[in-house]
Amino acid sequence: MILSTDSTANLPEEYYKNLGISMIPMQINLNEVTYNDLSPELNENFYQAMREGAVPTTNQINDFRAKEYFEKLLEKGEDVLHIGFSTGLSQSTNTLRRVAAELNATHKNKIVIVDSLNAAVGEGMLVLYANDYIKQGKSIDEVAKLVEELVPRSNAFFTVEALKYLVRGGRLSKVSGMLGTLLKIKPILRVDHNGKLVAFKKVISRRKSISELVNICKENISDKKYLFVGHTACLDEAKSLAEEVKKAVGVEPVITDLSQVIGCHTGPGLLAVFFVSNQAI
Repeated sequence: MILSTDSTANLPEEYYKNLGISMIPMQINLNEVTYNDLSPELNENFYQAMREGAVPTTNQINDFRAKEYFEKLLEKGEDVLHIGFSTGLSQSTNTLRRVAAELNATHKNKIVIVDSLNAAVGEGMLVLYANDYIKQGKSIDEVAKLVEELVPRSNAFFTVEALKYLVRGGRLSKVSGMLGTLLKIKPILRVDHNGKLVAFKKVISRRKSISELVNICKENISDKKYLFVGHTACLDEAKSLAEEVKKAVGVEPVITDLSQVIGCHTGPGLLAVFFVSNQAI
């Protein structure tokens, strides 16, 4: 069985290599050039360009790219389990599902699609659990069912440095963004159970928002096998957050850079915690 995901799963690069996980990149348009998400060409100047006023946009995975990707995997003669970006945030996973259904009608091996209803490492943790289930010898349908049961308990909570990027990307209204900026509100946001980006709690100041991320994790984490801190271009703060989380829950989180597709909508300065709870929050 081949385990597959997309670049928004945001797992550290070595995870894909060491665990043999396949990945299809999302794409980004910046200054009239289209890049693959996580490409080295973007790493050096992406957030600086945003600070200077550039407005990058994202492309959904289209039918052509989806078919080309899956056909190469099917050539290996194995079934494919794909865990994808929330359909509440992008139609890419629906496109992959539609193409998979077409290919399943003409191929011996099948493709199964699971909607993570999540983003970033909230999606990535489901990929890691799927890998564990595969190693236990479970069938593709068994793995898909177990992952779907985990979906409501895979959590992504985050805060941002500036609300303007969420407004610009259409994830936050202009009125809410303006009021939040004036009142110095640093909301805690999350991906909800419908796969949508929503506000979870409002706090004042960056410091308090970071403390709240630690508290949310401490109060709700159950399985500590996978625990991550993610960031967009604020590594020092991510290290500080990771240290606080470690003190609070007794486990050191893995720190990971979040992809530019995520950064398109949040800008630089995003800090996030990703963990599995014992029930839906």
